[in-house]
Amino acid sequence: MKKLTSTQKFLLALILFIVLPLIYSLSIEEPEGTSVCGDFAPGNVRFIRDLTYVKEGKTVHEPHILREEIALINKAEKFILTDMFLFNDTYNKNKDCYPNASDSLMLALIEKKKSNPNIEIVFITDPYNEFYGSYKEKHLKEMENNGIITIVTDLDKMRDSNPLYSGFYRVYLKWLGTGSVKWIPNPMDSTAPNINIRSLLKLLNLKANHRKTLCTDKGAIVSSANPHDPSFYHSNVAVFIESDMINDIIESERAVAKFSGIDIPKFEYKAEEKLLSDNKIRLLTDGAIGEGLKENIDKAEKGDTINIGIFYISEFELLSKLGEASHRGANVKIIADPNKDAFGMKKNGRPNREALTKLKTNVPNVEIKWYNTTGEQYHAKIALFEFEDSNTIILGSGNYTRRNIDAYNMESDVEIRTSKNSEISQNVTAYFDMIWNNKNGIYTVNFDKFKKESKISYLFYIVQEALGLCSW
Repeated sequence: MKKLTSTQKFLLALILFIVLPLIYSLSIEEPEGTSVCGDFAPGNVRFIRDLTYVKEGKTVHEPHILREEIALINKAEKFILTDMFLFNDTYNKNKDCYPNASDSLMLALIEKKKSNPNIEIVFITDPYNEFYGSYKEKHLKEMENNGIITIVTDLDKMRDSNPLYSGFYRVYLKWLGTGSVKWIPNPMDSTAPNINIRSLLKLLNLKANHRKTLCTDKGAIVSSANPHDPSFYHSNVAVFIESDMINDIIESERAVAKFSGIDIPKFEYKAEEKLLSDNKIRLLTDGAIGEGLKENIDKAEKGDTINIGIFYISEFELLSKLGEASHRGANVKIIADPNKDAFGMKKNGRPNREALTKLKTNVPNVEIKWYNTTGEQYHAKIALFEFEDSNTIILGSGNYTRRNIDAYNMESDVEIRTSKNSEISQNVTAYFDMIWNNKNGIYTVNFDKFKKESKISYLFYIVQEALGLCSW
């Protein structure tokens, strides 16, 4: 057998150095209890929305979701279980000023614990709030000091959406930890604690527990909104729920806590009275969100309408299915964020402008408008399917991207099947009608304003979406 030359040995070692981490990354499986598709259960539901829009030349803010969350916390008697992605007040305070959203939620939880010491409160969040181990987030520290269980999600247990980097990170960098020397100024807030290079290396895995849920013994709220100061003026959607399916939400959060190393108390929701409702609700988390969306898109036929309000839309199969639905005669209407603003910084419009320009070019009958953002974001994630004899609504935390609906991020949505004349059908239909037609304000602008036909930019979008080399 011919011996390998020194050059050949070097090349083989280099290949193994690169390929083995990639294979390892691709072999990571979802943690147990994720990508849940729950059973439908009857329940009472109520639509809630935050809106920022322009009226008579002035910017108008209509926030409701945080107020509803605090009201639900105040009513709780036995337990509170919440999972929130962004939860901090870190931003450039020399440039901007936002309401104290994180403080408000924190104080409501602490006050509840003080007034009812026997209530169990669990708060789950993402390590972004502590810049991936660089420091202890002050709101979490204050809640812990007041007897609230706080859990920072262990992102290493999740699948890798960015395997080209994450495999390398898992094999060669993860073992470095996050370190104690912090000398890099916080890029989001000069007054926040410094960060270090090891935390930046962890950030580059580009994964998140992106959920926004609140469960108590009195009901639940599933939302697209973060209790995060710089996010306060974003336009968002949520739903308040009274249903036995809340127990599915509880168990899905128990799974997150468990793979993050903590067993939380056994909570159970029991409706105060038997629910006689036409609404049927089920939980969709992580990859099940994509399956639920695509299942309903595939059902849409001539005469049906698909209404979408979305912050990010880029997942290839979902876009293809929307085009197919339009070809079948379904009316497809999309309202999307133009991806131009992010916490005081300007963005390049990717992925929405590239993805939707391509969709519109290939399927001209698809109707698309952009939300008229004025520094904030159209942060909604909602789909209303208007079928011949019923409506289906899917909303929650999941953007329509590979990372969000193909079982990489932790996400939480609900699917509601209901009659066309139900209260939630009427309210969600009115919501889309108002912002699509700019009733009593300027909410949306025509597609041509932000369409993007650059082939190079489209290629960047394709590569980033496919390989996970992006923040969406």
